[in-house]
Amino acid sequence: MYSNKACRIILLSCLGFIVSCGSNATSSPVNAIRIKYLDEYVIDNDSIFPDSKIGGLSGIEYHTEKNVFYIVCDDSKNPRFYKTSISIKDDKFNGVSFDKLIKIKDESNQFLSKNIMDLEAIRSFGKKEFIFTSEGSIKNNYNPSIFITDSTGNYEYELKLPSYFLTEKNSRNKPRHNGVFEGLTRDILTEGVWASMELPLESDGNESTFNNKGAPVRITYFDKNNNQADFQFTYQLDKLAKDPKGKFGVNGVTDLLQLNKKQFLIVERGYSAGYGTQGNTVRIYLSEIDKATNTLELETLKNETYKPAVKRLLFDFETVRHQLTDRIVDNIEGITLGPILSNGNQSLILIADNNFNPTSKQINQLILLELSMTP
Repeated sequence: MYSNKACRIILLSCLGFIVSCGSNATSSPVNAIRIKYLDEYVIDNDSIFPDSKIGGLSGIEYHTEKNVFYIVCDDSKNPRFYKTSISIKDDKFNGVSFDKLIKIKDESNQFLSKNIMDLEAIRSFGKKEFIFTSEGSIKNNYNPSIFITDSTGNYEYELKLPSYFLTEKNSRNKPRHNGVFEGLTRDILTEGVWASMELPLESDGNESTFNNKGAPVRITYFDKNNNQADFQFTYQLDKLAKDPKGKFGVNGVTDLLQLNKKQFLIVERGYSAGYGTQGNTVRIYLSEIDKATNTLELETLKNETYKPAVKRLLFDFETVRHQLTDRIVDNIEGITLGPILSNGNQSLILIADNNFNPTSKQINQLILLELSMTP
């Protein structure tokens, strides 16, 4: 049964969705979905709180009832998130303030002491909880994790992951370093969550290059009733949009939002070395999963027959690069459904991770978009 919060999100945020609060009715896909650029805001990377420089902002979540935002930081030495106020007026950013720092804590010292916290996504979970993804440190044999805290950041429990997401040496497959759980979204109809890999698992195939798409990534549903994986679909990444001038180039999924039972918004971010501040490529796709194969039980995708999700480009940041600060499309890693706009359409707010670089190299970038949907 839906909570009041879930009903409000669905009814106000997802125009054209047919959802009945308090029933088991499913949501219906919409035929026309459009995204429009509205505004940008650059956050100063000052040390507002003691020993906490504002940077590494890798995930964002809007709490509708409280009208506040939560932004997670991927500083592994000081895992934390911020309670944040983001004011929007006349469909433009009107100010941003970081109001409270909340540290991830573990009173039993059984979780944090055994893991490396590379936090990449945050969502509200249940009535007074948060759920996070962490990439761990694969090259140092620290597993990724998806875990839950209370409202003050105290660790409660973690979800059980299939073996191919772990660093176990006896598994036929394992994740790539810095390529694990990057995105997270609540399921639109249940209390479960979907977690997206950034990059393909090692034995699933190669990463994307300028000439080849590479292997798909896995996006997995976790059931809140048993805290285990229940379903999984695959998503095909693009080729790199720019040919790297150096050795490094990467393209992966950085975040996602479920719109209805069959459709997701997926943020795909590529980077090619050698282009300075112009090396990122960011696109938002509509992904449809109604005919996608459940690949949960496939330990490796190689030599297997399966259907990936269908994808369609909705928005390419290249089209608005000239409107952004110094023409920078930065390292956008988080997306959330924001407040309703003045015309009744849904806002989308995205955030970029500056990797704690100086402003001359990267910026803490907020992007405001308009999402319109018609049945």
